[in-house]
Order: sequence, then C-alpha cells, then structure tokens
Amino acid sequence: MQIAIVLFDRFTALDAVGPYETLGRLPDAETVFVAEHTGAVRNESGNLALTADRTLAEVPRPDIVVVPGGPGQTPQMDNRVLLDWLRAADATSTWTTSVCTGSLLLAAAGCSRAAGPPRTGWPSTTSSGSVPSRPESGWCSTGSTSPRPACRPASTWGSPCSDGSRATNTHRPYSC
Repeated sequence: MQIAIVLFDRFTALDAVGPYETLGRLPDAETVFVAEHTGAVRNESGNLALTADRTLAEVPRPDIVVVPGGPGQTPQMDNRVLLDWLRAADATSTWTTSVCTGSLLLAAAGCSRAAGPPRTGWPSTTSSGSVPSRPESGWCSTGSTSPRPACRPASTWGSPCSDGSRATNTHRPYSC
C-alpha cells in the first residue's frame, strides 16, 4: 500500500508529520512525501524542512493521499500541476484525506470527495468561488473524505440529520 503525503512551501508540519507517524506504521505501507519537485520543502515558519523524495508525477496512483494544511495552501489554490494530480489521485485512491486547510486544496481540485472544515477561516471559497460542503458523518480527526460521505451544501449546516438530531460544529469531527 502506497501512502502519499503532499508537501508544498509553508505547510503545517504537524499536519504532515502526524499522519506520517500514524499511517507509516501500517503493515506493508510505503509512505512517501511528494511534491511538484523533489528536495527540501519548508514548513510555515521556515525552520523545518521535510524532503520530498518523489515528484507528483512519480506517484500517479497512491492508495492513500494526505494533504496537509498551512498558510502555504493559499498560493497552491491555482497550481494546475498539484490540482490535476490531486484530481487524478483521488479518482483511484482508496482514501483521500486532508488536514485543516488541505481540504480546500481538494475542493479546488474538484475532488468528488472533497469536503472539509478547516479549524480556521471556515467557510472559505476556492479560487473558482465555490464553497466546499461539509459531510453529514464519516469524518475522522484528520478530515478524511473517504469512503465517499454524503455531503450537504454549506447552507444546510445545522439542519436535521437523518436521525432527527442536528449537525454540530465542535472541535471534534463534524457529524450528526
């Protein structure tokens, strides 16, 4: 199983390293850091670098995709290379996941499973002006968008869920 953790300039280190530490321990897992170019990629404060050992093109069909957040996400919203790769990887991955504002990159790519509430700045729009929607249930703490959850438009947040309860917005996963 191949796990691809995406890196971009000014990512939040914990958003990449946390999933790496957890998912990298799965039996038979190959965890790779990927970026548009190989080499060192600096975190948001510039004092830590992770190494992208493979380019996006070298990892066309990962089983799991992890997209971290961070202030560097905003300039990536129009990065056609990254967005095209995310779209293609999402089409074949078993799990496409994001942490915090990484979900906005999935939405910008038009990933069918993209729906994510970052901890700050929500709601937000992609460069195309769309607002990512929030799933009714099925979220893990890293903002997993797989398996494909039933999503609802942002305008229905707080609407009754199928069990009669109301969707909640807490520091825990968003669910009914």
